[in-house]
Amino acid sequence: MASPYCPQIRISDWYEPEPSLDWRTRSRKNPDPAKLALIDEAVAKAFTIVHQSTLEQRFREQADKWERETRHLSSPTQKIMHPSYQAVLGMGTEVVPLMLRDLAHNRAEWFWALSYITHENPIKREDAGKMDKMITAWVNWGEKRGLL
Repeated sequence: MASPYCPQIRISDWYEPEPSLDWRTRSRKNPDPAKLALIDEAVAKAFTIVHQSTLEQRFREQADKWERETRHLSSPTQKIMHPSYQAVLGMGTEVVPLMLRDLAHNRAEWFWALSYITHENPIKREDAGKMDKMITAWVNWGEKRGLL
């Protein structure tokens, strides 16, 4: 057989497959149906688990990890650059009600993420840095929009 890239050279001139590697001559064993059933069951279970993971579950997982791994940090920049915080940002606008609820109940500092996702900032300039007033501003904002 001639090579399509160089017609004057035949593939068999430089490559002769070993009989054991030739797919046409290998013996094919019938797989054990019991083993195949176990594999199918494991794949179906894994598929179901992945698809049952709701936005709220994924948010809670990332929020808990973020809180746990950044509670010792004082730098806001280090906190918002944490991979879990970034993962929450990637969840988009659908996660805003969950962040607002977490902010209200757990005092989680989602201020930057909320501003980034919503393109708004209801916190008054004179209230910046005052945790209770900042939380109240965002909670009021969410209630006015029917998100809480």
